[in-house]
Amino acid sequence: MGERPPSSDRRPQRRREEVDQLGGEPVCWLPRVCPECGRLAENEPPTRCENCGTLITLD
Repeated sequence: MGERPPSSDRRPQRRREEVDQLGGEPVCWLPRVCPECGRLAENEPPTRCENCGTLITLD
């Protein structure tokens, strides 16, 4: 038996550099985003935004 030809439905492999460029912030940080100014809070809600003082809750 010979080798099977590569499958045409395989996803192309990405180089590490390409993956790093896709980046972005983790979705799990979304509750930390201030609804007023968009700054990312240092602490988990409930907390106050360090930039504008808005209360950030889990609602």
